[in-house]
Amino acid sequence: MIPLVQRFSTDIRLLFQSLNDSNHDSVLHQLSQYVDYGTERSVVLLETCLDHFNVFEKDLKSTHLEPVVASVFRKLLEKPQFSTVFSMSVRPIVITEEFLDNFSAALQLSAYEKLGFGLGLTDSENNDIRMAGRNFCMRQIEELCATHTPLQTADYVQDALLFLNKSEVLSKHVDTFMQLLSLVGFDEDSGFILAPFLSDELQDSKLLRKLDFLNEGSENEFDAILAEMEREMNMADMLKELGYKCTLDVSLCKDLLSSFSPLTEVTVARILGTVIQSDAGFQDHENAFYTFYSALGRGNLSDMSSPNSWNTDVLIESIKQLAPGISWTAVIENLDHEGFYVPDEAAFSLLISCYKRASQDPFPLAAVCGNVWRNSEGQLSFLKYAVSAPPEVFMFSHCKRQLANVDAVISQKLQSGYANHAWICLDLLEVLCQLAERGLAKSVRSLLEYPLQHCPEVLLYGMAHVNTPYNLLQHEVSLAVVPVILKDASVGGVLLHLWHVNPPFLLRALNDAVNIDSDNITRVLDLCQELKVISPVLDMVPMSLGIRLAALASRKELIDLEKWLSANLSIYRDTFFEVMINKCCVF
Repeated sequence: MIPLVQRFSTDIRLLFQSLNDSNHDSVLHQLSQYVDYGTERSVVLLETCLDHFNVFEKDLKSTHLEPVVASVFRKLLEKPQFSTVFSMSVRPIVITEEFLDNFSAALQLSAYEKLGFGLGLTDSENNDIRMAGRNFCMRQIEELCATHTPLQTADYVQDALLFLNKSEVLSKHVDTFMQLLSLVGFDEDSGFILAPFLSDELQDSKLLRKLDFLNEGSENEFDAILAEMEREMNMADMLKELGYKCTLDVSLCKDLLSSFSPLTEVTVARILGTVIQSDAGFQDHENAFYTFYSALGRGNLSDMSSPNSWNTDVLIESIKQLAPGISWTAVIENLDHEGFYVPDEAAFSLLISCYKRASQDPFPLAAVCGNVWRNSEGQLSFLKYAVSAPPEVFMFSHCKRQLANVDAVISQKLQSGYANHAWICLDLLEVLCQLAERGLAKSVRSLLEYPLQHCPEVLLYGMAHVNTPYNLLQHEVSLAVVPVILKDASVGGVLLHLWHVNPPFLLRALNDAVNIDSDNITRVLDLCQELKVISPVLDMVPMSLGIRLAALASRKELIDLEKWLSANLSIYRDTFFEVMINKCCVF
């Protein structure tokens, strides 16, 4: 049998060998399809590409690689799992800044592509690669600032931001770029010209993502936006500076909040983010509060108690009185800001209690599950505690996209500790899959440990409804669950439903199960017979599995093996013949 990976590698090498000036576009198009087929094929493509052109055996300092290599690399750079693909493809060598510099030079990457290359590696789960990518970016920025005038450097920053924002994948690195930029030591002139880009809290990184204002807006618009962002951040900072006494009573709290009126959804979101991260053990600044309290003309501080946590009832009531028309759905949406993070279960419960105190509407799940946040780590910190929360704290039952007829598919499993209905929420499953493909796979896997142990069939059935560019998490779940199900007839019914929901998902899972344990092939054939889909399955699965299934089906007199082999030989010719020869032991 020719392993699937080896077949891919052979096909890719043949394409490279056939490459000439006249078929360049055609070859590149065929190679690009491997990138679109997922992580595994992308890794094979880049590995074969680098090996075919002897990249690791050349002096990259004096090498210009074939343009097709650079084109393939640029396409990979646009994919969410770029860091994983690159890391796995260059495993034979140690990734250093020098290698990244020489490699990008050999590919003739532009200054902005080099920046995207380094930023893409900051997603890697390998700390050495992550640091090499970060340091590579820093050096690009430092060299440019050292060799260009301040005005040219400012132009570079704006052009770099435009380049990053044109890509859905690279745009999430804008904040990282701004953080690295802030670490560069500028002279006085450069510092003055780049000041709009570099505030202490990097609030301008959010502003720069709205580049239309920079390009089309007036100076007044720019100043207004900057002032608004400073106000949003200062409100939360001020609350933290003054401490818990701010929320002793509604009157006092309103006096503080009114200093920053009108309250907006963005401001309130930042306030909530500050409150949940400093609710216990936070040290009040007595002097700061005394100054504020005296300015209000209040009484003696000695008469005031010293709370050890925020009074969120007072805080929410004060906000509601000052801003009765505020949209609490928009407040939750604006939790997607830099610095938001849910540190523990208590902080999560506090956040949800604030929302329930403020609004009678169900929690807006779309705000946290509808799309991937720019602050993806903050989003994942919220979901980590949401999925395990008791139903009296948080529920997913009002999610608009739920698994249909799940009780009929998997009867008893749904009651196993999942009263909050997290794992039948398709929006949740989809956003977790997307987060996994954007460099957070390790953290997402930890969230799935409980459902994999307690309701694996529910999780598997849900994953079959979700499609993402790489289907990375879906494949991992099926790889863990399907082989177990095949050996347990009592839960095998879920496989029947998977066929009706997502046949390719099921067939890939069955192929993996047979590769793990060849004894599973009998159960796979039984399943096909039960579904009455032997013929279409034989046409859809990889040739190696198809031949083995056909041989077994022939023994049970379910198909005419000679006729089936003849038909496939006439269609696939040498390729099928080669696989069949390698499988002759089956017969």
